[in-house]
Amino acid sequence: MAFQQALSGLNTAGKAIDVTSHNIANSSTVGYKASVAHFSDVYARSLNGSGANQVGIGVNLSGIAQQFTQGNITTTNNPLDIAINGNGFYRMEKGGELTYTRSGQFHLDKNGFIVNDQGMRLTGYPSENGVIVPATPRAIEVSASDIPPVATGTNPSASFQGIRANLSLDSRETQPDQPWVDGGSQLEIAASGAREAVRAAILTGSTATPAAANAAATAAYAAVLAAADPAAEVTSQIAAAVAAAVADGAAATTAQERADAAQTQGIRQASVMTVNPEAYNWSTGLDVYDTLGNPHRLTLYFIKGDNPREWGVVTSVDGTSNALVGVTGGASVTVGGVPMPGITFDTNGKLTNGSGTTAMNLSIDLDGVMAGLGSVNSAAPTLDFALDFLGTTQTGKQFGNNRLEQDGYAAGSLTSLGVGTDGTILGNYSNGEAFALGQIVLANFTNPNGLRSQGNNQWIVTSDSGPALLGAPESGNFGLISASTVEESNVDLTMELVNLITNQRNYQANAQSIKTQDQIMQTLVNLR
Repeated sequence: MAFQQALSGLNTAGKAIDVTSHNIANSSTVGYKASVAHFSDVYARSLNGSGANQVGIGVNLSGIAQQFTQGNITTTNNPLDIAINGNGFYRMEKGGELTYTRSGQFHLDKNGFIVNDQGMRLTGYPSENGVIVPATPRAIEVSASDIPPVATGTNPSASFQGIRANLSLDSRETQPDQPWVDGGSQLEIAASGAREAVRAAILTGSTATPAAANAAATAAYAAVLAAADPAAEVTSQIAAAVAAAVADGAAATTAQERADAAQTQGIRQASVMTVNPEAYNWSTGLDVYDTLGNPHRLTLYFIKGDNPREWGVVTSVDGTSNALVGVTGGASVTVGGVPMPGITFDTNGKLTNGSGTTAMNLSIDLDGVMAGLGSVNSAAPTLDFALDFLGTTQTGKQFGNNRLEQDGYAAGSLTSLGVGTDGTILGNYSNGEAFALGQIVLANFTNPNGLRSQGNNQWIVTSDSGPALLGAPESGNFGLISASTVEESNVDLTMELVNLITNQRNYQANAQSIKTQDQIMQTLVNLR
């Protein structure tokens, strides 16, 4: 029986050397997990069930277990080299077959899919218009198509629509001597006052029908024209504003709508006077985008109001007349005796009007702007969006932009890729935008040692492993993703070399057992 025991020892020692040699061979394989040979003793069953004085008959290889411990993470120059720091496996797909791996050496194939060296596609949650949709995982595809432009005020994925201006206005400023180019004209001042009177009458219900409102507006403006010194150009512009006010009022169905129409047309009338480029307190600006992604420079002029806690806001586009920008909302402030849109503050410098429900709404006549520049507008004729001064303050410090941003952008081409710690694949575009193109999905298993190795660092599900439990990185017990890095093999080369020596000694010892048994048998044969 010693021969059988020694032979089983030789066999298992040889397999242990195989396991150790396999580990050593894969000490530089990305994502490889070291294996350990497990042994168990073997005993023959006793006929009477007694185990007394029972001698074992050798050893058996009971299993080979992989050690799913974390390997070291090292950096690379490939943004699609991705390491998992913590629990989880990548979910790969090829020809309908699903496999799982810890090796994160990926690249793009000719069709734009993220694949490994064997052409297996990385799977994850898809993206729709830059928003991750946690649906059934599928192969992640990076589209090479340009992203279309988005007009300012129409971006559904932005945290706000329009312009958000967080500014610092200097409370120490005083109103310029002549804020308007034609600021001394009593015609504009009187007409603006008449417009405010008509609007107040509409809101209080004294002119409760469109006909009465139109009649009041027409009469008020006619009285102003009759009393003023008629300058032909100004008179014709105010007359056009009166006609527009009547038309808008006729289309209105409620008192509030008629009041808004009166305010809008009154602003058009007030826009006959343009801001004096040498007599405003401060200006700032940014680009806004039309429906074709063309940028237009919007300039905001701030003029101290007659009330020291009020500021008039005048806007112009691409340096053209401010009459081409219609304004509603905000506060009605007075600058040089002229009512106009603006923002207001309390005695502590906190904004009281000009944000949220009282934000300004701008309507830019792009046809007029482009015509003024000697060009033709190919985009939508108007550009409409909100101008919100959330967080703007009036304090005793110099003017400044804390934040001035808008939600539109031009068309853009893909320039680079990035991967977030939550597995989101980000596309960076030439227009400065970044869009989510998909999100990596990780899989975990109740018993990872139940997975069956397929080679190429791939495992498949078995009944022993249990089903794949899916989730996003950084959620639940899943690890996080580290881009431009790889997870090294977790083989401890020093330990493996020691194991190799130990297994070699075990093999030699079992061989010695056979030699000893052979000598005993030879002695028995030589007996006479």
